[in-house]
Order: sequence, then C-alpha cells, then structure tokens
Amino acid sequence: MKKYLKTKVHTLDDIDKNIIMNLQNNARQNYNALGKIVGASEGTIRNRVKFAVNREVIQIKAVLNPTKIGFEFTCMLGIAVDIEKLLEVAEKLADYPNVYFLTLCTGTFDIIAMLLFRNSSEFNTFMMEQVSKLPGIRSTQTFVNMNLMKTPWTSNIEIMKLL
Repeated sequence: MKKYLKTKVHTLDDIDKNIIMNLQNNARQNYNALGKIVGASEGTIRNRVKFAVNREVIQIKAVLNPTKIGFEFTCMLGIAVDIEKLLEVAEKLADYPNVYFLTLCTGTFDIIAMLLFRNSSEFNTFMMEQVSKLPGIRSTQTFVNMNLMKTPWTSNIEIMKLL
C-alpha cells in the first residue's frame, strides 16, 4: 500500500496553477497552444509539466466514467475493523477492481471505500464472497449513492481554488 504520510509539499506559482487548470480542461492540447494561453514558452510549459508529473503533483491520464459503461450501482462502504487487522484488510480491499477509492479514517469506521458495480446483485456477491471473509471485520454500513453530484469523471476537481 502506498504511503502518503510524509509527502513533500511543492509550491505552485501562478504559471503552474494556470497550466494545471488548463490541462484539467483539455489534457490533450499541445504545449505550444497551452503556452499561448498561459503566456509562457512551449519549453517552459514542457518543463513545468514534466516537473509536476515526475514529482507526482499531477498525473495525465484518461478518467473513465463508469456510469457510461454500465456501472450503475455505486456505494460507499464504511468498515469497522479490529485494529490489528486494519492494514491487512485495507490492502486486500485495495486489490479488488471494484474498489474505486479507499481510505483509512477516524470515527465510526476505520475504512471507507467507494465501490462500483453493474448492479446490486454484483454488490451482494462481493459482500458475501469477498468482504465477509476478511479477518477482523466488526461491522459494515453501506451508503448507496442515489445521484452522484460531483465526481472526477463529471467535474474538474478544483483543488487549485484552495491555493
């Protein structure tokens, strides 16, 4: 499991922020066109993007919209786990392709996961054949998503506005 506890923080200047916001709108545009929008040379754009990618500040990849290809049942799953089994359970869950998002957290649950399925029957099978067999699980609670209001595949996640 990848650890994010001691992440090096990179400061973004206005050029970096502008590049990233424009790439969020169209990651396929060429650096020359992006440079004209941002007001920097193609070489500057190329270097800034390379730097950001190499330092894992950004990733440039296709974001799939699962609802458009038949994954119509999405839910959040809260899991309470015996502390000594927490990492083992989290690592096993992270290996399942239906687990879209997974985090360890504080509060009522120790793990929160976003799950994607074609239908409720697939979810039921997953719970009965996978989750129920994981060691140390004390309880689960499922939150079925009725209407996804903001997702990486329908909206730009505008973290840049926080900076």
